Amino acid sequence: MADRKKKRHMRRAASVLLSVGIALLAGDAVARPQGPVPPEGQAVLQEAVAWVRGGQKLRVQYDYLMTAKLRLLFFWVGKDDVGGGYVNRGSAAAGPQMEMFQLLFGSEPAKARGINRWGAATEVVRRGPNGSGAAEASAFFGFMKASRGASVAEMEKELSKEGQSGAHLFEAIINRVDGNGGISKVVPFHSQQDFNLHELEKTQQVVFDRLAGEAGRVKRVDAQMRAACAKANGFLSSVAELVDAALEGRKPPFETCYFYHGARFTMKVVKTEAIREKKISVSLRGQEQPFERKYNDLLRVEFRIDNHNTGKVSRFELLLGTKGDLRGAPVQIDYQPNWWFRVILNLQRLGTGETKQGE
Repeated sequence: MADRKKKRHMRRAASVLLSVGIALLAGDAVARPQGPVPPEGQAVLQEAVAWVRGGQKLRVQYDYLMTAKLRLLFFWVGKDDVGGGYVNRGSAAAGPQMEMFQLLFGSEPAKARGINRWGAATEVVRRGPNGSGAAEASAFFGFMKASRGASVAEMEKELSKEGQSGAHLFEAIINRVDGNGGISKVVPFHSQQDFNLHELEKTQQVVFDRLAGEAGRVKRVDAQMRAACAKANGFLSSVAELVDAALEGRKPPFETCYFYHGARFTMKVVKTEAIREKKISVSLRGQEQPFERKYNDLLRVEFRIDNHNTGKVSRFELLLGTKGDLRGAPVQIDYQPNWWFRVILNLQRLGTGETKQGE
């Protein structure tokens, strides 16, 4: 009897932790408002939206399987194949100087006991005339099926309330940074439709409509703040910058900086380690055979991110391919925001070659 109760608790915790994890992965989007958007700021945000809504030319796509784990005192319990997502990289249709990054991650309700937590982001970076050199400006658009709970118990209450009310909380952001500073707008809203990660286009349309309204929390980056970080990158392009440096053999520590919703962040590579061989095995729901891969000549890279507004520190690791088509590919993404939660994303498929989207 005790064993059955223990197993039920483990299954319940493994499901709820996924909701907690998606909330923690969302970052520090909530901020105090700074008043309505002035006309010039509204024009900048509208341009940022136009950048991310334009057509994209994809060069590479990485598809992932998600594993979520929860520490119960002295051991980890978790579930494989509870969700997934992708990371895309390419260029925006506006021109070769516009580099583009996309990601989407979340739970599969059918695989995660009905839990539906997910998020998506697009970042466009404008570089020099030939698409080279430092970023001159960036636009970041993202949204998530939001969660407020910071523990398993709080998340259980939130899921129960959501199921009873039928109101599903989302939160969206549009963030723009250039040489003059930055401006961002965050809009939380409720939807009667419980969109999932397979309904990206429909959800994006709703989100863009909400961002176009007057409601929202606005944050700005003034000249004084901008002087502390001369970069115009966003989060995704900052990761790419440090990955390139690590693959080129730069010795840690090394860092870059970026702004997100009025806050300055420092992203640092604190350690790299060559991995000669790595075997990966992920149990697949409804299948007898697990998903298995064997990799050689990988590079493990440890990252640290500091939020200079709040003092919060977060960490994650990437396991990168170093040769051939896998060079620069994150074959595994490992994020543990606190002592009791961990999410692991394993590369399932790698697609290369130019394709067009959204034109």
